[in-house]
Amino acid sequence: MHEILSSEVFPDQRLPVAGERIELAADIAPHSHAFFEIAVVLAGTGTHVSAAGEVRLERDSIVVLRPGEWHGYADCDGLVVRNAYLGADIFAFLSGALVPGGAPSPAHPAVQHAMRLLEASIDDAWTLDRLATAVHLAPGYLVRLFKRTAGISPMAYLNRLRAERAAGLLIETDLPVATIGAMVGWHDPSHATRRFHAHFALSPTRYRATFRP
Repeated sequence: MHEILSSEVFPDQRLPVAGERIELAADIAPHSHAFFEIAVVLAGTGTHVSAAGEVRLERDSIVVLRPGEWHGYADCDGLVVRNAYLGADIFAFLSGALVPGGAPSPAHPAVQHAMRLLEASIDDAWTLDRLATAVHLAPGYLVRLFKRTAGISPMAYLNRLRAERAAGLLIETDLPVATIGAMVGWHDPSHATRRFHAHFALSPTRYRATFRP
């Protein structure tokens, strides 16, 4: 199942908020998100499909999805949806942990390359030095470029990716929390729990119990 990553949705990685208006003329195959989504039906009808079952949609229907949840649309008839997207680390942003304000900085090609490398292999034993070598930059310079673009360091970005992927596995599988942690690169269960909680304000166990249908 295709997962839509945060880097594909948020034009300014320092501000994890975006939105769009979508006219659904055909069915949308099931997919998952690495961020929160709130969808409000503006017009038309359709059926929302998710792990929780099928729900008929009409004007003013609201769909709320957590990171990692999959969903799709079927039987669309003039369905128009307004989507709001919120990054998984929105809590950290609201508490002032991310760099505030300022106009978006164009992403340096090396930063884009670094993001793609981390996204493709989040379970690797990445270090700043290894990542900097892979994109042919000095570690300190890579950190400055990365923060200018995303507002966070490369390793903080990696932890965000890992938390997002872990959220999906918690909802979509029955795998033990420790196994999921190892799959995303967090091999120490206690460390995995702390990192996950930092992004979602819930432990992995509580997240699964609360949001898995």
